[in-house]
Amino acid sequence: MSVEDRLSSIERQYKEAYEMLCKMATYPTSYRSKPNYVAQTLKKILSLQRMLELLYEDVRKLKDEKTAFYVERCEKNVKIIGDIIRGVDSICTDVDLDDFSSAFRHFKLIRSLMYQIIEDVRLIYALKLYPIQEKIALKSLLTDLGFLEVTKCLDEAETNFAEKHFKDAIDRAREALEKTVTSILSAIGKKPSGYFSTDIGTLSSLRIIDKETKKLTEATYSYLSEAGAHGRIGDLTSGDAHYALKETYMRIDILLKKYSMYSSKKDSKTKTK
Repeated sequence: MSVEDRLSSIERQYKEAYEMLCKMATYPTSYRSKPNYVAQTLKKILSLQRMLELLYEDVRKLKDEKTAFYVERCEKNVKIIGDIIRGVDSICTDVDLDDFSSAFRHFKLIRSLMYQIIEDVRLIYALKLYPIQEKIALKSLLTDLGFLEVTKCLDEAETNFAEKHFKDAIDRAREALEKTVTSILSAIGKKPSGYFSTDIGTLSSLRIIDKETKKLTEATYSYLSEAGAHGRIGDLTSGDAHYALKETYMRIDILLKKYSMYSSKKDSKTKTK
């Protein structure tokens, strides 16, 4: 599951728990006689807390000088949410006392903290996985290799993202990934087929990339195609486009590294002969 999928799941979990608690607070007498519903609501709230804790456990592994402030803020907010849900004066206590109005009031305090965590997580991944310096370095390498069309697509994707044209940003990201694969094939004297699955398969069969790289690159391309060229328009968010661009940069970076390793080995064999 991608980071954006996890963040979306957390939002859904919150909204579902919110609706259930709202009903309980609005009709307390009715729901006091529905222990199963109350139990399911409590389980959903506790599950939300666990989802946030697991998210933080992954995020804290990305802590460094650039991300420390945001990681520590995530930790603080996750702990506050934990206290709101399980502390002395908490949602769990309120529900046990059948004080559903107080439980609902406490639950609403989670919302702003949860969205702070979500936005901090997005920023952490952006800073850690693809900071500006690395983007510049990647584009410089593409230019040095003569893969100018790839650089152009990435620049257009960034421009569209900045202008909030999210579908166009994802479309350009998909083109950048396509052109990276075809550019590598052309560089080694192989004619691209025009079909991504075939071309990425050729890179794998030539052992320029391994099976895992092929699988992950295909997964990214599938996401870009479904979200952009063949898919959603109105419901695309900045999160969708951000994830798409980040994944595209990562896949292109890995493909270029694999290509460089392949070229180095080939050069070594030629010199040996």
